[in-house]
Amino acid sequence: MFHTLDTTADLDDAIKASQDHPIVIFKHSNSCPFSARAQEQVSNAKHDLDIYGLVVQYKKDVSDAVAEKLDVEHATPQAIIVHKGEAIAHYWRSEIKEDRLKEEVSRLAGEA
Repeated sequence: MFHTLDTTADLDDAIKASQDHPIVIFKHSNSCPFSARAQEQVSNAKHDLDIYGLVVQYKKDVSDAVAEKLDVEHATPQAIIVHKGEAIAHYWRSEIKEDRLKEEVSRLAGEA
């Protein structure tokens, strides 16, 4: 399922949800060709994963909060796998692949 991160409160809710199961936070740009390809990969995974997304141009405050709260350097596009409130893995540009996200989330869910 895809959720939109509009506020830092939404981010807090997403991080809280990661206590129960791994989630993916997806940050992307609406003007970057790398983001368009990454968005396609994430979109293909949205039926199997809990994905929280934002467009960095419109939600810079939320994007900055993601970097700060999860201690992950900002990049775009970026997919961050969060579990138990912590960033477990993060992927950038062509590293963002549907199968990679699904495999990592499945591995973490199996450990829970």
